[in-house]
Amino acid sequence: MACQPTVAAPVGDLDAPAVPDFLKGIDRAIGRALRTLIVDLSGVGFLSISGVQALVDVRDRATCTGLAMLLVTDAPTSGHTLRATGMTPHFDCFPSVRAAAEARRGELAAHFHLESVRPGTA
Repeated sequence: MACQPTVAAPVGDLDAPAVPDFLKGIDRAIGRALRTLIVDLSGVGFLSISGVQALVDVRDRATCTGLAMLLVTDAPTSGHTLRATGMTPHFDCFPSVRAAAEARRGELAAHFHLESVRPGTA
């Protein structure tokens, strides 16, 4: 049950010209991830609408492969863009990688506990 999340941490601007390289890196991260992908946006200086769309695509890819995708949106830029576009509710957002990992660890532990309890054994 104890598996570490995979963290992808893009740096610089996440705009239309940067999206293809970002998605290549994310594809590698998704290939390594076991249960959880954390995308740490704290190093992103500018998040454009193209970058937001790329994050939606990544979320959808992760979901299709059975991964949970969590975002670290501590940087003012990324948090502002997600709020301004109304996309914040569509992501699980956290202030740090540690907070995201701890929340996911708690969720997985609760899920594991629920699966482990059989009727009549609780």
